Amino acid sequence: MTLVDRAIELSGYFQVVAERLHGVKKNNPETSGVISAQESQLLLSVGSKEALKMSEIAKALQLTLSSVTAVVDKLEAKAFVTRQRTLEDRRIVRVSLTAEGRKLYDLVEGAQRELSMSVLKVLSREEQDMLLALFRKLAAKLRAGEKRP
Repeated sequence: MTLVDRAIELSGYFQVVAERLHGVKKNNPETSGVISAQESQLLLSVGSKEALKMSEIAKALQLTLSSVTAVVDKLEAKAFVTRQRTLEDRRIVRVSLTAEGRKLYDLVEGAQRELSMSVLKVLSREEQDMLLALFRKLAAKLRAGEKRP
């Protein structure tokens, strides 16, 4: 099997995982109809930190700043996030979760954790450790690539 063939196979597996994660958000009765998949992604990004600058959110979600602004507008209208301008530089806007946003974050994050646990349950302990080690390595390489100019 060539590297290209392996890449195609791996892409297919990534697609299955992405569809499954999207389904977790879309089919969750507590979040379905409340927030979109894009809003859910933003909620997860902000919720994993104390607060994020709009530019950090755009980079993390690979969206334009105007797209992030539109999503934040929607989440702010639903009272799930707030925006604060920094005192040092009023051009910098930080986004954080409200109490209601934190509750929703916990629901979405919990659903993702349940999915991850269901994936891990089909593997032996050794396979779980191997999978996690490989993903740690991939994540480190991908993060290192982000830091290049």
